[in-house]
Amino acid sequence: MKRKLLPVFLSFALLANGSLTAFATDSSIDTVTESDAQTTVSEDQGNPEETTQEEVSEDEAVPSDESDAITDFETAYKAYTFGANVSGPDAISADKNTVAVLDVRSSVNYNFSHLEGSFSTPVFNEDGSIIQTSEDATAKAFTVTVTNNANFQNKELYLLCNSGARGARAAAVLLQRAGYDTSRIHTITGGATGLEVRYAFLGTNNAVTGAEAVAAVDSNDVVIVDVRTKENFANGHLKNSLSLPVFYLNEEGKQVVAETNQDPYAITFAKYVQDNPSTFSGKKVYVLCNSGQRGARAATALLADNGVDKNTIYTITGGAGDETVKGAFVTVDGYKFVSGTDAIAAAKDGSAYIIDVRSSKAQTKTGTLKGSISQSLFDDNNKLDTAEAEALEKAFMEEIPSKITEDKPIYIICNSGARGAQKATLLLGKLGYNTSTKEDGKVYTIENGAKGLELLYAMSGTDGNAVDGKTAVAAVGKDDVVILDVRATGNYGSGHLKGSISTPVFNANGVAKTTDDQLSKDFTKYVTDNKATLEKKELYLLCNSGASGARAATALLKSAGYNLAKVHTITGGAKDADVKAAAIYVSDTHVINKMADTKNYLILDVRSTASYTKGHLKGSLSLPLFDKDNKLPDDLAKAFTEYVTAHKADFEGKTIYVLCNSGARGAAKATQLLKEAGITNVFTIENGAKSEVIQKHFVTDPVADPDTKKDNNGKDNNKNQNNGKTTTAATTKTGDTAPIAALAVAMLAALGAIIAFGKKKIVK
Repeated sequence: MKRKLLPVFLSFALLANGSLTAFATDSSIDTVTESDAQTTVSEDQGNPEETTQEEVSEDEAVPSDESDAITDFETAYKAYTFGANVSGPDAISADKNTVAVLDVRSSVNYNFSHLEGSFSTPVFNEDGSIIQTSEDATAKAFTVTVTNNANFQNKELYLLCNSGARGARAAAVLLQRAGYDTSRIHTITGGATGLEVRYAFLGTNNAVTGAEAVAAVDSNDVVIVDVRTKENFANGHLKNSLSLPVFYLNEEGKQVVAETNQDPYAITFAKYVQDNPSTFSGKKVYVLCNSGQRGARAATALLADNGVDKNTIYTITGGAGDETVKGAFVTVDGYKFVSGTDAIAAAKDGSAYIIDVRSSKAQTKTGTLKGSISQSLFDDNNKLDTAEAEALEKAFMEEIPSKITEDKPIYIICNSGARGAQKATLLLGKLGYNTSTKEDGKVYTIENGAKGLELLYAMSGTDGNAVDGKTAVAAVGKDDVVILDVRATGNYGSGHLKGSISTPVFNANGVAKTTDDQLSKDFTKYVTDNKATLEKKELYLLCNSGASGARAATALLKSAGYNLAKVHTITGGAKDADVKAAAIYVSDTHVINKMADTKNYLILDVRSTASYTKGHLKGSLSLPLFDKDNKLPDDLAKAFTEYVTAHKADFEGKTIYVLCNSGARGAAKATQLLKEAGITNVFTIENGAKSEVIQKHFVTDPVADPDTKKDNNGKDNNKNQNNGKTTTAATTKTGDTAPIAALAVAMLAALGAIIAFGKKKIVK
């Protein structure tokens, strides 16, 4: 039978590494459907290479005429004995003088990532499909490439395909046809799904020492991923590390590592990384395995393949075998914990012993919890392994028995709730105290130690130096007072005291808990950068209710070196009636974010018509109270009130944001007039049109002629111009001057402006 051949152009290219690439070009292909960026296959989606082939009988004869085209690579493959499969690590470390690695994936995949020194000899087409017969263009290109190629002759040939299946078998058959010894043709087990291979693709080898890893356990900029078995993790791990095992125990109880990204543990690992991008984004990732070898490489490949920047991934050298790492291990259930709040309450009522093991220097800086026992284990350089620290340990062992008994619980304060508390727990155990984690255990670590903001506040010795809401409102604008609004940014934006500064210690997850929280860091940076100005003034702290937020901010100010005698909590916070009544200022960014929601918000622009025409916020309503001389004439105020009264339904049920020149006179006048008309949900845009954020969002669409508006029935009112009548819409028109004849007349009288309706603009 005569075959119909499709026109195909073959291209050959000699790669920089000396490899010869042959690939079929087809001008109709302009998209790529196959990618090695992520080769994980879902459980309900087959891998193209692993699609089950129709079973072939072992007795089925191979075509006797070897000159015929090969139409069944699977059958042909079974007719020969090929060399044993090789592992990914063996292929990676192979001597390039005696071994050639042939990458039979698509050229797209090869170009995306490949083993150094390998040769691109695809049996996959650019669309991801595999060759079907030896007459396929890609198959012919393969044959041309390998025939009499000095790079391959007299060498062991290692075949790398997507998964170590069909692609490798097809390539092996074509190599046999090209005259290569089948015993020297080997498939790389797992192909490009192999994690060792995928790690080699990355070309990365970032590493940190065990000491560096231990120093980072409390860092918000580092996440430590422990890839050992869950059993090993439970027996001891670095504080705050994340257990994502790529090692597990097989049915024989032997520890094995996931070898491909299709392994169930690898799939679970990949899914976690995909589902939790914020855990890794913007952070360095330190990988801890048994020895800093196989597990770290597997995890690095999985992290990089699932969205983590490979340049941010580091192997902890030596892994769990590193002495510093082992010395810093904690156990999952090795310690009992108590919150800082509960510890403070226990100190007040005497229901527990509180032992502070921080250095005397640290205790002097922050203060101590009233009723606590000072028994340092850290030296003044915050170390536990110096001669001074040994002397402190000896003193602890000698003195503690005379200070505490087991009649009540023992709570330990250290710097962060880790090393010091662990050391103290160990020593208390040696002294015979019950350190069991079970119900009868008496020894507890205070969570987060002295990094906890509630505990820091309690140790500061202040009672908040409270001021009431009335006093705070009266202080607005005073030169010697600064109001720090520590509520969430959104709460500040939707209503705050004039001139107050947004320094949030709240977000959607609640209040900052420790000095390491990003909110705490941002707050500390602001008050540190502006300390020269702020420390000379009285600082009033406004939070939601005058409780946790104010305490957190006070603790952070204390840590930043502020005199707490000048720091005051506003009693009742934003809930105080006086504060609530005066918190009528909204931020520019808040207004911009709400601008599109015209159903619930109305932006009322009270600047002069000329100012409005030059630039205004889209969708805003122009009801000018200022004339062209920037005065507030009574005629415009009267017209304003008449319009609001006539269209009251358009204001009711909405939040009104008033925009004037600077957030002062005009806004105050508008607020007064609106409230007199019964509209009370009114806020002033702070700084008004002076705000650069507001200005950036100004538009200059022309003022429309009310006569060209359509009435509520959708009828065009242009025809009314023929009889000289003006039709007023029954609903408010935004993004325009108010379309009401009475208002227009009043404006004209006050402004001396001529409105050329036919031109749809105002002419001065």
